[in-house]
Amino acid sequence: MKRTFETIYRILKRLAPSCIWNKPKDASIYITFDDGPHPRITPWVLDQLKEHSAKATFFMVGENAVNHGDIVQSVKDQEHCIGNHSFNHLKGWSNRSSKYYQNIEKASASTSSTLFRPPYGQIRPSQIRFLKKQYQIVMWSVLSKDYLKNLNCKRALKRICKQTKPGSVIVFHDSEKAENQLKQLLPEYLAFCKSKGFEMKALSEKP
Repeated sequence: MKRTFETIYRILKRLAPSCIWNKPKDASIYITFDDGPHPRITPWVLDQLKEHSAKATFFMVGENAVNHGDIVQSVKDQEHCIGNHSFNHLKGWSNRSSKYYQNIEKASASTSSTLFRPPYGQIRPSQIRFLKKQYQIVMWSVLSKDYLKNLNCKRALKRICKQTKPGSVIVFHDSEKAENQLKQLLPEYLAFCKSKGFEMKALSEKP
Protein backbone atom coordinates (compact mmCIF):
# COMPACT_ATOMS: atom_id res chain seq x y z
CA MET A 1 0.00 0.00 0.00
CA LYS A 2 1.29 3.41 -0.91
CA ARG A 3 2.09 5.48 2.16
CA THR A 4 0.24 8.76 2.41
CA PHE A 5 2.10 12.04 2.70
CA GLU A 6 0.74 12.36 6.24
CA THR A 7 2.30 9.03 7.21
CA ILE A 8 5.65 10.09 5.72
CA TYR A 9 5.33 13.38 7.62
CA ARG A 10 4.86 11.58 10.95
CA ILE A 11 7.84 9.32 10.27
CA LEU A 12 10.02 12.28 9.30
CA LYS A 13 9.05 14.18 12.42
CA ARG A 14 10.10 11.27 14.63
CA LEU A 15 13.38 10.84 12.75
CA ALA A 16 14.21 14.55 12.58
CA PRO A 17 13.45 16.21 15.93
CA SER A 18 16.29 18.71 15.42
CA CYS A 19 14.50 20.28 12.44
CA ILE A 20 12.15 23.20 12.94
CA TRP A 21 8.59 21.92 12.62
CA ASN A 22 6.94 24.72 14.56
CA LYS A 23 7.77 27.24 17.29
CA PRO A 24 5.70 26.04 20.24
CA LYS A 25 6.75 28.78 22.65
CA ASP A 26 5.96 31.55 20.17
CA ALA A 27 2.61 33.34 19.85
CA SER A 28 3.33 34.36 16.25
CA ILE A 29 2.83 32.28 13.11
CA TYR A 30 5.28 31.79 10.26
CA ILE A 31 3.99 31.71 6.68
CA THR A 32 6.44 30.33 4.13
CA PHE A 33 6.52 30.01 0.34
CA ASP A 34 8.46 27.37 -1.62
CA ASP A 35 9.84 27.03 -5.15
CA GLY A 36 9.99 30.68 -6.28
CA PRO A 37 10.77 33.32 -7.08
CA HIS A 38 8.37 33.58 -10.00
CA PRO A 39 8.17 36.82 -12.04
CA ARG A 40 4.36 36.97 -11.93
CA ILE A 41 3.28 35.04 -8.85
CA THR A 42 5.82 36.24 -6.27
CA PRO A 43 5.00 39.96 -6.80
CA TRP A 44 1.32 39.08 -6.34
CA VAL A 45 2.17 37.31 -3.09
CA LEU A 46 4.15 40.34 -1.93
CA ASP A 47 1.13 42.57 -2.57
CA GLN A 48 -1.10 40.26 -0.53
CA LEU A 49 1.35 40.20 2.36
CA LYS A 50 1.66 43.97 2.33
CA GLU A 51 -2.12 44.39 2.38
CA HIS A 52 -2.33 42.32 5.56
CA SER A 53 0.82 43.67 7.26
CA ALA A 54 2.36 40.20 7.13
CA LYS A 55 5.98 39.13 6.87
CA ALA A 56 6.96 35.76 5.44
CA THR A 57 9.85 33.51 4.49
CA PHE A 58 10.53 32.56 0.87
CA PHE A 59 12.43 29.30 0.34
CA MET A 60 13.88 29.93 -3.09
CA VAL A 61 15.16 27.51 -5.69
CA GLY A 62 18.62 28.84 -6.56
CA GLU A 63 18.11 28.58 -10.31
CA ASN A 64 14.97 30.72 -10.04
CA ALA A 65 16.73 33.23 -7.80
CA VAL A 66 19.53 33.64 -10.36
CA ASN A 67 17.02 34.16 -13.18
CA HIS A 68 14.88 36.64 -11.24
CA GLY A 69 17.28 38.67 -9.16
CA ASP A 70 14.96 41.68 -9.27
CA ILE A 71 12.26 39.68 -7.47
CA VAL A 72 14.79 38.51 -4.89
CA GLN A 73 15.64 42.15 -4.23
CA SER A 74 11.94 43.04 -3.91
CA VAL A 75 11.52 40.34 -1.28
CA LYS A 76 14.49 41.74 0.65
CA ASP A 77 13.35 45.35 0.25
CA GLN A 78 9.99 44.48 1.78
CA GLU A 79 11.78 42.92 4.78
CA HIS A 80 10.78 39.32 4.22
CA CYS A 81 13.25 36.50 4.81
CA ILE A 82 14.86 34.28 2.18
CA GLY A 83 15.68 30.59 2.63
CA ASN A 84 17.62 28.03 0.58
CA HIS A 85 15.57 25.36 -1.26
CA SER A 86 18.51 23.85 -3.20
CA PHE A 87 19.59 25.00 -6.66
CA ASN A 88 17.57 22.53 -8.74
CA HIS A 89 14.90 21.34 -6.28
CA LEU A 90 16.71 18.08 -5.57
CA LYS A 91 15.28 15.23 -3.51
CA GLY A 92 17.55 14.18 -0.67
CA TRP A 93 16.33 10.59 -0.76
CA SER A 94 17.12 9.88 -4.41
CA ASN A 95 20.43 11.72 -4.84
CA ARG A 96 23.90 11.05 -3.52
CA SER A 97 24.56 13.12 -0.44
CA SER A 98 27.64 14.69 -2.02
CA LYS A 99 25.58 15.87 -5.01
CA TYR A 100 22.81 17.09 -2.67
CA TYR A 101 25.23 19.14 -0.55
CA GLN A 102 26.87 20.67 -3.62
CA ASN A 103 23.48 21.69 -4.98
CA ILE A 104 22.52 23.34 -1.70
CA GLU A 105 25.85 25.14 -1.54
CA LYS A 106 25.41 26.35 -5.12
CA ALA A 107 22.03 27.83 -4.13
CA SER A 108 23.59 29.64 -1.18
CA ALA A 109 25.36 32.00 -3.60
CA SER A 110 22.00 33.46 -4.63
CA THR A 111 20.00 33.00 -1.42
CA SER A 112 22.69 33.88 1.16
CA SER A 113 20.67 32.23 3.91
CA THR A 114 21.25 29.91 6.86
CA LEU A 115 17.68 28.62 6.55
CA PHE A 116 17.17 25.49 4.47
CA ARG A 117 14.04 23.55 3.56
CA PRO A 118 14.52 20.22 1.80
CA PRO A 119 12.49 19.94 -1.42
CA TYR A 120 9.50 17.61 -0.92
CA GLY A 121 10.58 17.34 2.73
CA GLN A 122 12.90 14.54 1.62
CA ILE A 123 16.05 14.42 3.69
CA ARG A 124 17.97 11.58 5.33
CA PRO A 125 19.00 11.62 9.02
CA SER A 126 22.67 11.61 7.93
CA GLN A 127 22.02 14.63 5.70
CA ILE A 128 20.36 16.44 8.58
CA ARG A 129 23.37 15.81 10.79
CA PHE A 130 25.70 17.19 8.13
CA LEU A 131 23.62 20.23 7.15
CA LYS A 132 22.60 21.37 10.61
CA LYS A 133 26.20 22.45 11.25
CA GLN A 134 25.54 25.32 8.84
CA TYR A 135 21.76 25.57 8.45
CA GLN A 136 18.54 25.64 10.40
CA ILE A 137 16.50 22.97 8.64
CA VAL A 138 12.90 24.14 8.44
CA MET A 139 9.99 21.76 7.87
CA TRP A 140 6.36 22.71 8.64
CA SER A 141 3.32 22.07 10.81
CA VAL A 142 0.62 23.16 8.33
CA LEU A 143 0.71 22.17 4.66
CA SER A 144 -1.70 24.02 2.38
CA LYS A 145 -1.43 21.42 -0.42
CA ASP A 146 -1.91 24.26 -2.90
CA TYR A 147 0.19 22.28 -5.40
CA LEU A 148 -2.73 19.86 -5.96
CA LYS A 149 -4.58 20.77 -9.17
CA ASN A 150 -7.80 19.11 -7.98
CA LEU A 151 -7.69 20.66 -4.50
CA ASN A 152 -11.03 21.59 -2.99
CA CYS A 153 -9.95 25.06 -1.90
CA LYS A 154 -12.96 25.66 0.34
CA ARG A 155 -12.20 22.52 2.35
CA ALA A 156 -8.47 23.21 2.29
CA LEU A 157 -8.98 26.70 3.69
CA LYS A 158 -11.14 25.37 6.49
CA ARG A 159 -8.52 22.71 7.30
CA ILE A 160 -5.48 25.01 7.37
CA CYS A 161 -7.33 27.61 9.44
CA LYS A 162 -8.27 24.92 11.97
CA GLN A 163 -4.68 23.62 12.06
CA THR A 164 -3.12 27.05 12.57
CA LYS A 165 -1.98 27.55 16.17
CA PRO A 166 0.50 29.91 17.83
CA GLY A 167 3.95 28.93 16.56
CA SER A 168 2.70 27.24 13.37
CA VAL A 169 4.91 27.09 10.28
CA ILE A 170 2.69 27.14 7.19
CA VAL A 171 3.67 26.18 3.64
CA PHE A 172 2.35 27.72 0.41
CA HIS A 173 3.99 27.72 -3.03
CA ASP A 174 4.71 30.70 -5.29
CA SER A 175 4.83 28.49 -8.38
CA GLU A 176 2.84 28.04 -11.58
CA LYS A 177 1.63 24.61 -10.46
CA ALA A 178 0.04 26.14 -7.36
CA GLU A 179 -1.03 29.49 -8.81
CA ASN A 180 -4.78 28.96 -9.17
CA GLN A 181 -5.13 27.31 -5.76
CA LEU A 182 -2.83 29.86 -4.08
CA LYS A 183 -4.89 32.77 -5.40
CA GLN A 184 -8.01 31.27 -3.86
CA LEU A 185 -6.43 30.33 -0.53
CA LEU A 186 -3.93 33.02 0.41
CA PRO A 187 -6.08 36.18 0.60
CA GLU A 188 -8.71 34.47 2.75
CA TYR A 189 -6.10 32.77 4.92
CA LEU A 190 -4.28 36.05 5.57
CA ALA A 191 -7.60 37.71 6.44
CA PHE A 192 -8.37 34.84 8.85
CA CYS A 193 -4.99 35.15 10.58
CA LYS A 194 -5.39 38.89 10.91
CA SER A 195 -8.90 38.49 12.36
CA LYS A 196 -7.53 36.09 14.99
CA GLY A 197 -4.83 38.55 15.99
CA PHE A 198 -1.92 36.39 14.87
CA GLU A 199 1.29 38.30 14.17
CA MET A 200 2.63 36.94 10.89
CA LYS A 201 6.43 37.00 11.07
CA ALA A 202 9.42 35.91 9.01
CA LEU A 203 11.71 33.25 10.40
CA SER A 204 15.01 34.35 11.90
CA GLU A 205 18.28 33.15 10.45
CA LYS A 206 20.91 31.28 12.42
CA PRO A 207 23.39 33.77 13.93
